[in-house]
Amino acid sequence: PRRRAPTVTYEPAPRQSPPPPPVVYEPPPPAMVVRPEAPPPYEYAPPRRAMYPEPPHEWGLNLHLQGAAIGHGSAGDAGLGGAGLGLRFKPSRYFGIESDLDFLGGHGYAGDDRHETGLSFNGLLFLNPRSRAQLYLLAGFGWSWAHSVCDVGTGAACPGGQSVDADYNYFGGQIGAGLEVRLTRAVAFNVDLRGFIRSRTDALAQVQPEFGPDAQGRTTNTSGGGLFTGGMTLYF
Repeated sequence: PRRRAPTVTYEPAPRQSPPPPPVVYEPPPPAMVVRPEAPPPYEYAPPRRAMYPEPPHEWGLNLHLQGAAIGHGSAGDAGLGGAGLGLRFKPSRYFGIESDLDFLGGHGYAGDDRHETGLSFNGLLFLNPRSRAQLYLLAGFGWSWAHSVCDVGTGAACPGGQSVDADYNYFGGQIGAGLEVRLTRAVAFNVDLRGFIRSRTDALAQVQPEFGPDAQGRTTNTSGGGLFTGGMTLYF
């Protein structure tokens, strides 16, 4: 006998579950970085330029006016004034050598009319050569030649009580201090005060003293005073 075919039962396919929701991955927030405050800006100041040119050695021509104080004198009008010029050489910033030629006129200590010519050599020591205003010390020596006319008729205290028309020669030294202001590399103004002392060197110094005799009969050929100088220097 024929075999009976098996019974086939059809069932609907199972319903699929909905897909899971999509997962969105976001990067984490950046980490907070705490930075220290920036330091203040560094201000760089260039070094001050020296007032002197390089190399520091230089020559200078000095032109000046000057006045000499030699005491009140017998008539109360003693004093000399004039002008001069000098040649200066500075082998370094700190040191200089200067030669001056000066011409002065006025009244001498005895009340005489006097004209003098002086030649001096001085060393100068600059204490702060890199500054615009420079202090300096000076010291030196020199010679001077004077022509004096003393008339007793004017009340002048002429040597020996007699009118004199004479020439005198002197040698002496001086020391002082001053200030030089460098306006530019080539132009400077200067003022200084010098004290000087000198003695006669001419042939008549021993037989005809210049000063005296005083009440005690003393005579001398030594004199001194102060010299005030102001002028300008042209450097090259």
